[in-house]
Amino acid sequence: MSSQPVAEAPEAEKTDGQSQPHPRHRAPRVSLLDAAIHQLLKEKPSRADSNYNSEWREQQDLARLQQVELQCKSGDTLIIVNFPSGHVDCKWREWSPKRFCVHSEKLLGTHSKVFTNLLSPEWQARFRKRMNLIYAGESFPQKFVIDLTPSVEGDELAAQLMELSLPSGVRDWWTSKERLGISPYLVSGHDDHCPHHNEVPIDCEKTDTYVEHEPGQEDALPKIDLEDIRIPRSRTIEEYCPIRHRANIIRLILAIEGHDLVLNSAPRVYTLASVANILDCTNVVRDSVCTWLITEPNTEFIDINTEAALKIAWTLQLANVTRAAFRILVVEKALDTLAPENQAKKSGRTIFGRPRDANLPDDLYTAVQYAALKLADRVQQTLARLRSDQFYNHFETEEYQKLIRVGDLAIAALASSPPPSTKKSASEAEIVRYTRLNELFNLFASLKKNLAEFKDWMVREALNAVPNNDQQRDLDRDRRCYVSRTDLYPIGLIQSEFSAAQRLLTPCFWEELATSPLAYHKRGCPDGSIQPLVNKLNDMINETIQYLQPAGENKIPPRTLHFDQNEFRHQLSTTLSSLWLSWARPDLEVPLTRTEHMVLALSDDEFEYLPLWAGGLDDGTGGVFDTVVPDADLGPIGPGPAYHTGDTVATDTSSICQSEKTPSQASTATLTAGRSVAAVPSNTESSTTHDGVSVARSHTMSSSSVVMVDAPDALDDDDDAFDFDDGDEISDEAWSQVEEP
Repeated sequence: MSSQPVAEAPEAEKTDGQSQPHPRHRAPRVSLLDAAIHQLLKEKPSRADSNYNSEWREQQDLARLQQVELQCKSGDTLIIVNFPSGHVDCKWREWSPKRFCVHSEKLLGTHSKVFTNLLSPEWQARFRKRMNLIYAGESFPQKFVIDLTPSVEGDELAAQLMELSLPSGVRDWWTSKERLGISPYLVSGHDDHCPHHNEVPIDCEKTDTYVEHEPGQEDALPKIDLEDIRIPRSRTIEEYCPIRHRANIIRLILAIEGHDLVLNSAPRVYTLASVANILDCTNVVRDSVCTWLITEPNTEFIDINTEAALKIAWTLQLANVTRAAFRILVVEKALDTLAPENQAKKSGRTIFGRPRDANLPDDLYTAVQYAALKLADRVQQTLARLRSDQFYNHFETEEYQKLIRVGDLAIAALASSPPPSTKKSASEAEIVRYTRLNELFNLFASLKKNLAEFKDWMVREALNAVPNNDQQRDLDRDRRCYVSRTDLYPIGLIQSEFSAAQRLLTPCFWEELATSPLAYHKRGCPDGSIQPLVNKLNDMINETIQYLQPAGENKIPPRTLHFDQNEFRHQLSTTLSSLWLSWARPDLEVPLTRTEHMVLALSDDEFEYLPLWAGGLDDGTGGVFDTVVPDADLGPIGPGPAYHTGDTVATDTSSICQSEKTPSQASTATLTAGRSVAAVPSNTESSTTHDGVSVARSHTMSSSSVVMVDAPDALDDDDDAFDFDDGDEISDEAWSQVEEP
């Protein structure tokens, strides 16, 4: 849009007989406001440009900051923000001290404790005394005066430096415009101190090793490998910049006044969120920052810069983004916790190569640590249950329950009368009855044993599963969004070094487990020996049905006890598919496209360490971190509301960390992390002890009474999440407040 010429003032009439200067020699009477409008009109982009709105908003934002005195002239509160000298913006205009007026009711409307304190009579009185010394001779007619210039020394500066220092992933997010196809109006904005404006690139500078994608692969992401990018001087910004800090203070105050908030880069978003937190008015920028984070494909910021995304979302109380980022960090930490000792760990990177930000605030890090330990414990318990001979009992498939009923009926029938060998004389009918029932029970036991072998095969196949070639290609391509090709370790090789427990946090484990019941044609599957046993068992049920009838009950049709192998496979497949979906396909709060190589299904037990506003149980008192969790002998096997919860052993021993307390008068043996291997019920007595573990002998025989639990891998004892300082002494005054029981 072409600029309009600024009209000169008409020539004045002659007065008092004196002629006025010729217009050609007289400066036009143009105010500063007219000059600013003239400059804005000249820089305003053409409406024909498809990027008109974004470009215009960015130019308005810069002009609004530099000419804030003209934009904000009314209001009862004077805001002062002083800038250090020698810094320029994108128009090479030097940043100068800013004084502008705003409305105190709008500042107080944010419910900020900081603004409430700054506008209080006591603080204003002290501040005006100091102002008279600093700005001697100046008058401030406004009702309130607030100096928001950041401190340049002391503890306050140190705290703000930590809060406002940008992680490297945030500073370099501008490269995502070309690499990941994100809009430049979200990620390509310049820093507020921009001395090399004309040299700042929008696209990445390529090294000599860069090779364009092959034909047909032009749209594949990332379009440029990290190895082929050279960061120019003009795009190298400081972790902390005093100009960036001050400019975003002004942006925040203008947003409170109702002006447009332009978020055109990750550094600006990160800084604004931190500034809003310092000034206790995060609600002002919450919606704008949330929109920036969840606008696809910029959601990949959460996948790649997860710690920064969690810090921003936690600061602004963005529940969905907090939960999504929390999922990633907890699973990554749990993978580290479950790793074997000899597994190589790269410093500063996750097990899959994502760069870590080591500056995660302590409260966030603590929540991640506790949730990761809880997840690791649940994974180990789940693995133990999948390996145990109670595997089928967890899922309660109808066909397997029919088989168990046959065994129970056979046991009951055999126990209803003494064996013929114990009698001096037994009739032929008694001998035939006993023989047939014994054959039935032996067939039942053989079939149950074969089904256990089939289960062992399924679990073994799932533990050995790796992504296929196409899946590995896609997953490694996703990982190349944050790992250069020279540092990329193929995902198949990474998972080949996983422990059994770690594999439960990969989708391929659950996919293989869910499909294995119907994959009975695979090599090594013991399914072939099952069908002959099924046929013999069903025939024997027909022959012995008269002996299986419980006294006083209706007759049992033989077909209701027949075992159907095909139906069993389909029922088991349906159950395991549901488990697969609950673990590997959770309903995510935000689309996450670069973390499909991990299982992100956290349960409520892991989410409880989040604050209340994020759906957790942390109310700020710290009580959620002191919860004592009782042992679960048959506890949850899957996340979410769909899992089955079994019997809980009453104990005050934590399932996460060891405790000196043990249940009174209970025979227990510890596997790991405080979990009980066996708890002796009240109707049992202790018998033979193997390797220090007491095995209970029950007075009542049952076809499904044997429990085998494999010990899960021990948790990492070196984790510092539970290092408590117990050296603090309690004063006598504090003890005096404790009431006697």
